[in-house]
Amino acid sequence: MDEALSPRLRSLDRALCQLADTNDPMDLSQLDGFVAGLLVCPDLIMPSEWLPLIWGGDDEPVFDGIADAQQLIAMVMEHYNAVSTALHRKRGRYSPIFDIDVRHDEVLWELWIDGFNTAMQLRAESWDAIALSGGAPSDALLGLTCLIMIDRGEGDLPAEATDALSADAPDLIPLWIETLAAWRLEHSGYTKGPSVPKTKTGRNEPCPCGSGKKYKKCCGLN
Repeated sequence: MDEALSPRLRSLDRALCQLADTNDPMDLSQLDGFVAGLLVCPDLIMPSEWLPLIWGGDDEPVFDGIADAQQLIAMVMEHYNAVSTALHRKRGRYSPIFDIDVRHDEVLWELWIDGFNTAMQLRAESWDAIALSGGAPSDALLGLTCLIMIDRGEGDLPAEATDALSADAPDLIPLWIETLAAWRLEHSGYTKGPSVPKTKTGRNEPCPCGSGKKYKKCCGLN
């Protein structure tokens, strides 16, 4: 995967890998699926809620210093904004980040779908609005849900259908995500795409790193 990444994404990938020495962060493909799920979710979810999941959930992240924490948060938000921009331009601009098994030249979509599912679980009930809407958005959500079940080993499709869906997943996922992004744009009252969480946090607001402290007493110290 690394050879195909832009310098921005390579930097983000390295930062996540370095954090793995002390935490249990998402890898880049999981993060990309997670961000896509946040952006097409019917509900807007703020960074203070979802950022901690990127570097391991309940445990407070261990950074070498405040500057490193701020830099990683900035890179994550930059990727969030980049995916948002791709999803709300013309069709065909969104390109998921998948790992590649170079031994078999196989696209590993499973990590991406795991990240997407993590985002779905933050507002599990809200997705009913899409499921009940019918048409292409409902079909797209159903397709992604089937991939989640396959990844978890809980799918009930016949083996032949499972194999076919798995083989087509890398091509279907971007189409389905763009379909859900269009649904959200139409039904959420946005005119220029979903509201993107701000990257500048007020000094008295909760720190977006998820520490539970005020920004001025955490990543805003310097």
